[in-house]
Formats: sequence, structure tokens, C-alpha cells
Amino acid sequence: MRVGDIVRPCPSLHINDSVGKAAETLRQSGVAVLPVVADGQVVGVVDEERLFAISLNSHHHRQVIDLMMPVPAVLMTEMPIEQAAWVMQRYGARALPVVDGAGRLKGVVTRSDVASALLRGLRPPRIGGMATPFGVYLTTGNHRGGVGDFALMTTGVVMALCLAAARAITALALYAIDALQGTRLFSAYLSGIGTMPPAPWGGSWLDLLPWLEMLLFFALMRMLPLTGFHGAEHQVVHAIERGEDLLPEAVSRMPLEHPRCGTNLAALVLLLTTIAVSRAPAPLMIVLVIATLLFWRQAGMLLQRLFTVKRPTPKQLLNGIRAGRQLLERFQHQPSRFVPLPMQVWNMGFLQVLIGAWLTLGVLREIAKALGFPPLPL
Repeated sequence: MRVGDIVRPCPSLHINDSVGKAAETLRQSGVAVLPVVADGQVVGVVDEERLFAISLNSHHHRQVIDLMMPVPAVLMTEMPIEQAAWVMQRYGARALPVVDGAGRLKGVVTRSDVASALLRGLRPPRIGGMATPFGVYLTTGNHRGGVGDFALMTTGVVMALCLAAARAITALALYAIDALQGTRLFSAYLSGIGTMPPAPWGGSWLDLLPWLEMLLFFALMRMLPLTGFHGAEHQVVHAIERGEDLLPEAVSRMPLEHPRCGTNLAALVLLLTTIAVSRAPAPLMIVLVIATLLFWRQAGMLLQRLFTVKRPTPKQLLNGIRAGRQLLERFQHQPSRFVPLPMQVWNMGFLQVLIGAWLTLGVLREIAKALGFPPLPL
């Protein structure tokens, strides 16, 4: 691992900057040392202790050049981490500037950065993931861990099958009602128009069918092992982002719901779609849209809790932990690894899921057509 893999971007100071600007820049930077640059080269550093001492003497008219210290050493981006540790130990430096081959400032590296790299403790600030029937998938966009593309496609297959099953159950229920009551709900369901008898609110009973299908879809998903892997994925993501060790006793204490889960986005789409197709008056529709934009995340978290996530089994939890450890190992080996944007999109996993769902629905349509079944509305 190289110094360039762990360098912290930071602002720099100019020799003519005021000590007040230096103090505020240091406070906002989150590091204890800032480099001073002149003519594009690092000429000194200003640290927290010197600024604090100056503040006690109230010398606000002084400039950075009056209190900066010489740079004991600079680190090169291509320098191995072990060599950087030796340099910092030799000079007793809490942090050192990092420059590239042309001497341009790239940021700083602190002792804690070096220690975390050497002790294999580096963590990505944010990761995403997905549950599949074969286990947990995790990604930073540039790194991947857990199951592969085929498993992601099977998630789309399972979701498509659950959706088809929900529609088939709905169609069979309407067909049975028609047989018992002499109504024409089934034909109305297939055509998407008309209903018998009319709904009390003046609309169509068909307006409720998408909600019924969605409820059945989520109920079917809830019964599958997929939702247990979903819970394991969320708990591992929470553990990594909170800096917890990936041990069963630690990960099992993490929340099952996650605010960045795709279920939350599904909740937003469902609510906005329902409002769009409703016959509510315009003022009420505006109020509903505003309420949705304010509370869609809470609705998504509730949807996770009720349907899309459940507590994983010990085996599922261990699967998620293995995926997390694999991701961290790859990240720690190459923290600054960058892949092109198309590959980052592919690594998120959504395209694989969509491909699996699209292929499955296409096959189901062809099977229904070959057997002579009427096509269900999409």
C-alpha cells in the first residue's frame, strides 16, 4: 500500500495569510497540521499547538510566515506505508505533507492514518449492498465483495416470480368472485377498464388491485430466505460504516433497517404513483405530495420492517460477515482504486437485477401465450 492510498486532501495556507484565517482553516479541516505553500511548493507547516499559543497572546495581526515551522520531511505519494511510518517516527511528526513526483501538494497523512493502514483498519465511508438467494453482495462502487453477478440476476428472477405469482393470485381470486357472484371483475382486470358493481367512491374497484398485488408481492417476498439475507446485508453495512469489528456478536446488534435501502425509494415511487392516479382534488393532491416528500423515508423504513427485512439466521449472518470481510480486504489492499463510471454503475448491482427480472417476465409471457392463458396486465 502506498501513501497516496491514504492521503487526506486538505486546504493549504499561504505565507501571507493571517493567523485568524489559519486558525479557522485548521478548525474546519479536521487535521492538526496544515501545510504552507509558496510558488506551488511546501515551505512549512502550521500546527494546532502554535496557533493555540498565539491565540493566548492575542497577536491577531501576525501572519502565517511568523509562526510556521520548517517541514521536517515530506512524504511522496508512491512511498510505501511502512517507510512513511519510519519517517514519522524518526521526526516525531504527528502529520506530514504529501506531494507527488512534481512536488505538488496532495494533502497530509497523520499518524492515525498510517496506524489504521498498517493494522488493516481502513474502512470505506459508505457502502451499498444487495441481498440475493445465494447470499449477500456488498460494494463501494470501486470494490466488490460477496456473491457475484449471477446471484444478483437471480434476485431479479425471484422478484419477477413473486410479482407474477401475486398477479396470478389476484386474477384467480377475481375469477372465483365472478363465478360465485356473477360479476365481470376478471374481464375488467384483464382489459383494465370497467367494473361490476361500481365502487362506493365513484371510481373503479380496479383502483385497489395494484395495492392488493403489491401487498401480495411483499407478503410472498417476506416468506423467502431472501429477506433474511437482506437483514444480514443491512447489519453488516451498519457495522462497517460505524467502525465495528465484523464479529457475529457485534454485527447482530446492528439495526435491521437501513435509511439508504432501495425499499425506501420503492415507497416513494408507490406513494407518488398512487397520488398521480388518484382522483383527489388538486389542493389535496398538493398536500399529499408535500407530505410524501417529507415522510417517504419513514414510510420506507416501515415497509422494510414489515415486509422486506427480517432477522437473519446465524448462517445468513455469517454469510454477510464473509462478504463484508472480503470487501474490506480488497478495499484495504487498494483504498484509492478507481473504476470508470459505467463499471461503478454495474457494480451497484441494480442492472443485474433488472436483467434477471426482465428475462423472467419475458419467459413467463411466452409460456402463458403458448398455454393459451390470457395475458395479465403489466
